[in-house]
Amino acid sequence: MRTKLFFAFFTVIVIALISNLIFEQFVERDFGNYVRGADEDKLYWVLASIEGSFSRGKWDAKELEDSVHWATMLGFEVRVDDTSGKEITTSEDVLGELSPLMRRRMEGIVDIHSAKGKYETYPLYLRGSQIGVLRVRQLSRIGSISEKEATFKRRGMEFLIISFVIAGGSALFLALFFSLFLSKPLNKMKKAVESLAKGDFSVRVAVASKKDEIGRLAESFNFMAEALQREEALRKHLTSNVAHELRTPLSVMKANVEAMIDGVVERQERGLENVRMEVEKLISLVEGIEDLAKAEASFFSGMHYIEVDLQGFLSNVVDKLMPLAKEKGLEMKLGTNLILHVFTDPGKLESIVQNILTNAIRNTERGGIRIDYGASGRMFFVEIADTGAGISGGDTTLIFKRFYRGEGSEGKGLGLAIVKELIDMMGGRIDLKSEVGKGTVFTIWLPLGS
Repeated sequence: MRTKLFFAFFTVIVIALISNLIFEQFVERDFGNYVRGADEDKLYWVLASIEGSFSRGKWDAKELEDSVHWATMLGFEVRVDDTSGKEITTSEDVLGELSPLMRRRMEGIVDIHSAKGKYETYPLYLRGSQIGVLRVRQLSRIGSISEKEATFKRRGMEFLIISFVIAGGSALFLALFFSLFLSKPLNKMKKAVESLAKGDFSVRVAVASKKDEIGRLAESFNFMAEALQREEALRKHLTSNVAHELRTPLSVMKANVEAMIDGVVERQERGLENVRMEVEKLISLVEGIEDLAKAEASFFSGMHYIEVDLQGFLSNVVDKLMPLAKEKGLEMKLGTNLILHVFTDPGKLESIVQNILTNAIRNTERGGIRIDYGASGRMFFVEIADTGAGISGGDTTLIFKRFYRGEGSEGKGLGLAIVKELIDMMGGRIDLKSEVGKGTVFTIWLPLGS
């Protein structure tokens, strides 16, 4: 990770350097084109001015002198010839006519002795007829455009170098900073994962911020570690509880069998009946463990939300369990006809409602069971009220634990534990109100969904 980040920023530096070099080449090219264009514009102005000093078949000496004067000030040494090649005037001739003061001022503008090389020749025309030839050489201006061009190029190069140093240095600093800053929490997470792989489910990583990906990853890791720790605790608890639940009936069975072998029990039928009863308990326990395994399998099967007509759904569950209620002479009915559609997992919701209704039927001897439902805010509820024996205050905080059975309970202590875990998985809650001798009310709250 650290190496990849460093090379990523190093690539940025290289790209910035190449971009600066390309930019410098474009700037120099465009500036050179601009300078050449400016010189050509000035030269065309000189040509037009000199051509304008010819009228009525002859040269106007004053106008020609002014034109040559301006050409010299613009940085050109010029020589004007007629069509036969005879010299008419030159920059030196014009400068010789100037006063000493004006000449010094001219010399302060251009270096009148700096022209070198051959003249460039340009024909002079008036109304389509050639009137002469202009010969031009470049003079060096004091503070000329060439010097400004060199200064501009030098400053441009200095700017590019400084900008590259700043950008490259910043990129290098950020590469080191981010490689250390980002890799540090990832290294901590790597060590935490290694500890988790070795069986240390108590390991956690610090969540610096929940707004970035690293923080959310740390939060997800902590959630996973907490879930694994909880499942490990449940596994150990389940193993301990199962061993405890198996020990008692097996001990009773062993004692009865030994008594029959030793002849202590006069009537073997009674001993065998005791063994049969304990075998029934073992079968019931195994069935409970199978139910728990199915419920836990549903925890990992994911959520399958669909739109459910809650009235029709609950009516089907009530119809399915109605024979059990009638067998005990109990009344069971829906208390409302509200039309309510919810988005939920029907399989898990059926397990929840069916478990609570089964417990209610088992623990109710007279009266009946009433099911109500509705919605409040972003949640919907299913309320199941019975007229059973009720639950003592001390048991209300324990009945949702696995294998816990209250006094006088005939269940396996798994149904309500499964209910609680399923509701937690679906993002809901379950409320309990109970009074001994009067009955119990379970209220299931689940999100309406979307």
